[in-house]
Amino acid sequence: MTLLRKLRGELETPRLLLRRWKPLDYEAFLAVAGDPQVMLSSGARPAMTLQEGEAQFHRAMRDENCYALVVKATGQPIGKIKFQKDLRRFRVNSLSIGYELRRDHWGRGYMPEALSAMIRCAFEDRGVEVLAISHFSGNDRSRRVIEKCGFRYEGTILRGFRRFDGEVFDDVCYSITREEYFAHPERYEVPVRNGKETDSNG
Repeated sequence: MTLLRKLRGELETPRLLLRRWKPLDYEAFLAVAGDPQVMLSSGARPAMTLQEGEAQFHRAMRDENCYALVVKATGQPIGKIKFQKDLRRFRVNSLSIGYELRRDHWGRGYMPEALSAMIRCAFEDRGVEVLAISHFSGNDRSRRVIEKCGFRYEGTILRGFRRFDGEVFDDVCYSITREEYFAHPERYEVPVRNGKETDSNG
């Protein structure tokens, strides 16, 4: 990663640049946020109207913790990933991660690659004590991504998540502690060979 990118708060992987959203990214953002199937997987409400899409996009641009996932080879954003407040911990320096990926890029290993960069940033740059992540029950695609990146299963909160459509799910929780990360940081790196993440899941 170049010094300029680090000063901008950008993260880089072999295939991706994680950066802040820009005004010209609106259509790419809407391809993610406006796809009900993508948003059903994440649990967030899809943008169903132009006004909802614009409001979500402007929030993403203002949020310094929300990154566009940009494929370096094309310059196109294909998803988003963000640090957010960890609502399950009290007076602990912790963050959680949420993400969505455009459906036509599922199965290429982009999300494990991006998540690995976020893990490194959380501990090495932001100094968190705990990094948390979760998925709702039945979301096997997210489970595979999370496990691939080295998160440790903590437990399941029964009826812990009500999706935007009203359906209630168990919330399956994982974490990495600062001690776990620095004891073996290599465990949280996703290998990428010849421009393709190996054993792709997300």
